[in-house]
Amino acid sequence: MREFDGAAPVADIRAYVDRLRASARSGDDLVDLLAEQAPIYSGRSAGEAERLRGYLLASFESVGLPASALPFVIEELETGITPYALAAAAKALRGASILPAGIVPLLLDAIDRIRQSDDVVDFDSRTAPASRAPPHTALTELFRTLAWLGPRARAALPPLQAMLARNPPVFSAAVLAEIERTAAALSRHGESTPHACCAEYPIAISSPASAGVDIKDVELQDQDGAVFSFGQFFRGRPSVLTFFYTRCMNPNKCSLTITKLARLQRRVGEEDLDGRINIAAISYDPAFDLPRRLRFYGAERGMIFDDRNRLIRTTGPFEPLRQCFDLGVGYGSSTVNQHRIELIVLDRMMRPRTDFTRMQWHEDDVFTTLKAVFAQSAVRP
Repeated sequence: MREFDGAAPVADIRAYVDRLRASARSGDDLVDLLAEQAPIYSGRSAGEAERLRGYLLASFESVGLPASALPFVIEELETGITPYALAAAAKALRGASILPAGIVPLLLDAIDRIRQSDDVVDFDSRTAPASRAPPHTALTELFRTLAWLGPRARAALPPLQAMLARNPPVFSAAVLAEIERTAAALSRHGESTPHACCAEYPIAISSPASAGVDIKDVELQDQDGAVFSFGQFFRGRPSVLTFFYTRCMNPNKCSLTITKLARLQRRVGEEDLDGRINIAAISYDPAFDLPRRLRFYGAERGMIFDDRNRLIRTTGPFEPLRQCFDLGVGYGSSTVNQHRIELIVLDRMMRPRTDFTRMQWHEDDVFTTLKAVFAQSAVRP
């Protein structure tokens, strides 16, 4: 695989991807380029990073979608808010051989999120007009993926019929025609489809290993201005650690993460573990997220602050934490340009025990894991 960095011209990267599309090579060659922290995105704006990543995702339709790329696609369908990225994820699904059982609701939710912001999308870098496909929109790509699923997506038929029955219509004439074609495809019986559907929904839970970077002395500051080291706060108790930043424009990521963290905080209190568990979120954007901003952001989303429950920033570089936990976050010239969802459960020795990455986590699942780690910490030396 050719290596690119943030200084590589976008045209060169797209040309490389186009050559892969035209060859018989596997989509595995593209997976490493999807990670948010990959050098290819360094220094780029959020918009440029998103369109570059979208172009990569769309390529899996022709080169095949490997299992290692599926979490990236599901993440985009679950949390994405822009037409280009969602259209790219929809195209990527059409390169899959096995899909998770929950894919149809994800497609329908994605359609609902962009039904009022639909836009023309283009994943073809060829310049000759005669060789290019006719322009179409992101919603078209999402409906085409439902149609590609065929009878196995028949559960989507009632919602599609409801869309067609809306008066006045909420979609353009071209999109309505696409919905009609999709509904017809889902209504047909006895037809085989070229893929297996559906496998068990992938759960993004793993047992991570620290990268070996010593962060115990990394200096932190909380929402009240208190300064302490990573080791002073996290050592001695099991911890829930997640990451966010207040300038995040996607309500399905950072804002929702802190809202759910507040719900987890209440759950811990109800189970009489209050004060015996650390619950914290650290900002990806420490130079901007000063204490007063952290306190306001957390309080608005239901966080109650005390010695064991904090929003935190590093007083120096964030990079040691990114390296230690292999965090999926990339940076442009001034701030984050893309990031994944991630939550880590640490034991009382600050060792990562479980992480929930990329897909949305539920506080019940995190609490169950946290209780198990707490029980183990009570009996181990």
